[in-house]
Amino acid sequence: FRMLRLAIASVLLCVATAQFFGSPPSWGSGSSWRDVSNLRGVDEMEVAWRAAREEINNKFYGKSRYFMIPVQVIRAHRRGRDIELEVLYGESECRSRGVGARQISDRTCADVRRGADRAIYRIVVEEARRGRGQPDIEAWKVRDVRPGERF
Repeated sequence: FRMLRLAIASVLLCVATAQFFGSPPSWGSGSSWRDVSNLRGVDEMEVAWRAAREEINNKFYGKSRYFMIPVQVIRAHRRGRDIELEVLYGESECRSRGVGARQISDRTCADVRRGADRAIYRIVVEEARRGRGQPDIEAWKVRDVRPGERF
């Protein structure tokens, strides 16, 4: 009976982990994704910084001695007023200089440290959520980036 309870607890833990750290909802890939040149009326890097302030450094990086900051928007698309980005992030040492997670920006925390870990995150901004009192921005870690990998 104890083994059965342990097995059930393991399954529930796996399901909860998959929901929290699972794949992001996506509008798919293909022709709707494009290399970023300009999403009319949207500053893609500001959206990436906002995700770092509001999501990534709390949800994924909260216990680290570094902050993850955006380096490059890799690709993006939009559907109506909703936006989806894939962004390369790297570690910065600005936390050790006393900058808080809510204060990071391209002015306060712009340098990625030498030898930094890097990762790609998917950012989704859904305008409709704002009206429902929910956070309108979410981030999911897609993968770690290998040293020397270029975009």
